[in-house]
Amino acid sequence: MTKTFVPGGDQDDAMQVLMNDIIRGVRAKLLDPVIAESRKLAGMLGELHSQDQQEFAEIKARLDRLEEAVRTTPLLLLGAVREAINRAGVDGRE
Repeated sequence: MTKTFVPGGDQDDAMQVLMNDIIRGVRAKLLDPVIAESRKLAGMLGELHSQDQQEFAEIKARLDRLEEAVRTTPLLLLGAVREAINRAGVDGRE
């Protein structure tokens, strides 16, 4: 007599153990390193994002100061011209 395959027998248990071992191996060799590296990269990206935000805030503050300087420059020039005219006299007399 030949042995026939009966579902639920020892072969199914052995197959299940084998599949579980394969899945654990795949996870340990392939997935876990990728997940660990992804977490590491995510942490590094978070740090870079934080640094970028700080640098953007500094740049914005510098741009605000520059904008204020650009706004006041014409007033300073007009004041200097007016003072020069006043010193020289309107018609060239002192």
